[in-house]
Amino acid sequence: MPPSNLSMHNVIWNAWAPATLDKYDNSLAHFLSYCDKMEVPTSFRLPASEFLLCTFSASFAGSLASSTIENKLNRVCAWHIINNVEYKGSLRLNYVMKGIGNLAPDALPPRPPITLDMLRLLYNHLDLSSPFDAAVFCAAVVAFWCQCRLGELFSMTKRSFNPKLIPSVSDLAPPCTAAGSRLLCLPCTKTKQTWGESTFLSKQKGFSDPVDAVDHHLSANQLQASDPLFSYCTANGVWGSFALPRSTRHCFRIGGTTELLLVGVPPDIVKMMGRWSSDSFLRYWHSLHCIAPLHSKLLDI
Repeated sequence: MPPSNLSMHNVIWNAWAPATLDKYDNSLAHFLSYCDKMEVPTSFRLPASEFLLCTFSASFAGSLASSTIENKLNRVCAWHIINNVEYKGSLRLNYVMKGIGNLAPDALPPRPPITLDMLRLLYNHLDLSSPFDAAVFCAAVVAFWCQCRLGELFSMTKRSFNPKLIPSVSDLAPPCTAAGSRLLCLPCTKTKQTWGESTFLSKQKGFSDPVDAVDHHLSANQLQASDPLFSYCTANGVWGSFALPRSTRHCFRIGGTTELLLVGVPPDIVKMMGRWSSDSFLRYWHSLHCIAPLHSKLLDI
């Protein structure tokens, strides 16, 4: 391969986030496995005809959501882009996807948000004199009030920590208000993979104040500037003892968004604070029966 083509090839690979590429590898394996099952000749697999793309997609009808199947097709499409081959998904495939959407199984219920009551359980049942528990509680309230995805705050393991992806202590700015509120740089977020984004640790009243929690955590753990800002990310042991369901990484983000709406913060401000790049966050709103009256009752018309 000529050097210019090799350089372009490497650049194209960087169009996708590493986590996306990992998922794409699995999806391409699913496509090739389907071809094996249907005894599709190797020469007819890739590049793929529209007929093959349609039959592959239709094989999931009634069992997967159309968005899940679209993600599988995106990996097949990526193979064509990388190899400079025309992707033939066109009109007929679009209609197959519409049919799949109509045949899709019932959607899963929305993920429940983390709530202030759940944070209070942590506060009451963790030993905050313990460096580990201090880190857990700090991580929980920061993720909650900053509406963060946990993947923006933690690596999966200590060994896999990468300061270009996960915040270090040095990414936490000094206090910038009289109350002690601080900016936190997130080196890599879901929508800003390269440049990252900043979020604001706003001073709060009461036990869930993220500013006090950060100060206590840093004092208890004596972290260096280059250390990961948080070392641990799970607190399901406490919540599990109260028969609360296991929480996923996105629940803190949903919970913080919901709480800010419940206390009357305007939706456009919540959107900006939560670094939502579109109005997709509307589908994550919970407690609409409480939120709606805050913005619609006793209107002076």
